[in-house]
Amino acid sequence: MACRQSPHLEISPVRRVVIFMVGILESMLFAGTVFGWPQLVHVLKVEGLYSDLCDGGSSSSSPSNPSLHGHSSPSSAYNASSPLNITALIGPDSPPPIPIFNNTRCYSLNNSYDISKSHNVGVEQCGPQDERFALIYTITVGCYSLTGILIGYLLHHAGLRVTRISGGTMMTLSFLFLGITTKESPNWLFPTMILMALGGNQLRMAVLQLGDLFPRQRSTAITLLSGMYAASAALFLVLQYTAAAGIARAHVCWGLAALSVLTTLATFLMPVHHIPVTDTHGEDEAEPTKSSLPLSKSLWSGASLLHQYWFFVCLFAINVYQQNYNVWVNLTSCSVEEAGRYSALYSYSNLITVFFGPLGGIFTDYMVRRAKRTSPDDLTRRVKEVQASFLPLLVTTIATVLMYACMFFLHPAAVFMSLACMVISRPCVIAVSTAFIRIRFPVDHFNRLMGIYGTVTAVLMFLQYPHFVWAQHMYYLAHGFVLVLTVLCVTYPVHLLFTPLVRHAVTVRDSVKQNPLLPEQNGHGPRM
Repeated sequence: MACRQSPHLEISPVRRVVIFMVGILESMLFAGTVFGWPQLVHVLKVEGLYSDLCDGGSSSSSPSNPSLHGHSSPSSAYNASSPLNITALIGPDSPPPIPIFNNTRCYSLNNSYDISKSHNVGVEQCGPQDERFALIYTITVGCYSLTGILIGYLLHHAGLRVTRISGGTMMTLSFLFLGITTKESPNWLFPTMILMALGGNQLRMAVLQLGDLFPRQRSTAITLLSGMYAASAALFLVLQYTAAAGIARAHVCWGLAALSVLTTLATFLMPVHHIPVTDTHGEDEAEPTKSSLPLSKSLWSGASLLHQYWFFVCLFAINVYQQNYNVWVNLTSCSVEEAGRYSALYSYSNLITVFFGPLGGIFTDYMVRRAKRTSPDDLTRRVKEVQASFLPLLVTTIATVLMYACMFFLHPAAVFMSLACMVISRPCVIAVSTAFIRIRFPVDHFNRLMGIYGTVTAVLMFLQYPHFVWAQHMYYLAHGFVLVLTVLCVTYPVHLLFTPLVRHAVTVRDSVKQNPLLPEQNGHGPRM
């Protein structure tokens, strides 16, 4: 599709601000709504969606008698709906045996050891119901990322208006479908979440184009839009509060659908195809747009392979955490009310990510500017620029490891600590790694590399569902495996400390572009 936009289009300052504010609102509400899944699941479970899967006397797909030494299911061990009566087996005055998923904190809150009252493994669970929700979320996350390359081509060829209108239409339909999703017709949840994922990612990528409205502050603008995207996961908090107020979920969903229509109509304030850029900033903008370095050289480099591993494992850990959050807090809670508070805290934490998201990018920009001021030659400057991402990458990795490790403890302190770590890891995994790839590899490789990384990660994300089923039966082993993989992610930032490797990588990148960074006299400098 040919671009029919005038090459001499100019946008007034007031119009630029209005367009940017529309982008902020849209990103904050709709771009990443699907990642508020734990909050939505809590609301739907209270309403009884897929509760029919729990009928038949057992609420779990696992045996009702858990092994005290093996890996039993957290959804089945001493379940409240199980016919097993602990008091009949061991007497009313003796505490029951301690199973592997025992939540001893709940015992002190009850006068009776009756299993139906003490909920010694937390709030009542249903394994098949949890697995159905896990399947839906796995498909949702896969759909969200898998189409990234196609959306990029759509933006490039069809333009901003077509991309935004089609994405907004899918978001509107998703809210309408969520409104008609009920206990009697729960399978509307499948198209609801698929449309929400496809439309949300389409709007997110379109909104990021609005960073070009302010070329001299482009990085700040994009970081702010990305931070708002992370906050959109808190939208489903509205459903919990409106349900408590007695407002039907369908009415709230129809209101959200109308709001998405209004933001879509605001598309006509924007240029048809793209945001025109008339000036540049920074030395990097003056770099050549073409490189003789083949894409395969960048793609199969050690840094690229480490990045793919780090990017996938960190996102997988975050998504598994989000997928299991509702199950985990139910195990930790002694009542439905307590589980509801943890569910609300998840949404509040996503709102706070707005403030933490930009920090990694700001620190990286500071280190890059410092390298330009203090480096005696171009090679040293380039090496320091690449190494500028070390601390943000390390902090993000550590936060992800701690967040995931908290899932091994059934205590409120573990929930609070995991949410604090999620506030750091969730927004920074994408922001910090994107900044590093932009610095590390040639400019003309950036979009293709990001598309490849995103597609590979999206395909691998479908492993979430089998992992969830595995964790239902072997909780510690399944989550321990992911924790070990996450700990190994520390090799990604640590490799930046090996200056000779970074120096060689920089030489390969820039000398091929015929931009010599080392003096050629006397034959000094590293050889390729």
